[in-house]
Formats: sequence, structure tokens, C-alpha cells
Amino acid sequence: MTEKETEPIGSSSSEIANRKILELVDEGKVRRIPFFVRKHALSKTVEKIEHEHPELYAVAAQEGPLPDETRSQLSDIVNAIFDQKLKKHSL
Repeated sequence: MTEKETEPIGSSSSEIANRKILELVDEGKVRRIPFFVRKHALSKTVEKIEHEHPELYAVAAQEGPLPDETRSQLSDIVNAIFDQKLKKHSL
């Protein structure tokens, strides 16, 4: 992903969380999303995680690296969301 695609929107703590979550997304999945909707897809995925898993999002918003357990959970969640989206749109 380019820096422009992962450019976070929001306050500094949400920027930290967004960046950490987007780093967990498999690069191949992101490249399959058409470039003109990629930023929207990434931001909406992070919003979905923020609303459905606020405790994990709060941990990601903290300074420093993600704990291994949180990293694993977030990775599973974000990649599952992308799998669903790619399947839904036949990408």
C-alpha cells in the first residue's frame, strides 16, 4: 500500500489505530480492490472494526506496538472482512 492509501483520517489516537489496523491487511487483498474505491474501502473497514470491536480498537489506539494477542485478533478480523468484501464483489 502506498502512504497515500493508508493516510489516516481523524484524531491522533485514531490515526495510530487506523495505521496499525491497516498494516495487518494482506497486501494482495488490498491490491485487488480497484484504486478508485480503495481508500473508501479501507476507511470503512476501520470504522466497522471501531464500532464492532471497540475494546480492540482502543488497544490499537495506544502508543507502542500491538500486543501479540490483540494483533492476532485484529488481523483475523480485518482479513475476514476483506475476504467477505472481495467475495461479495467478485474480486
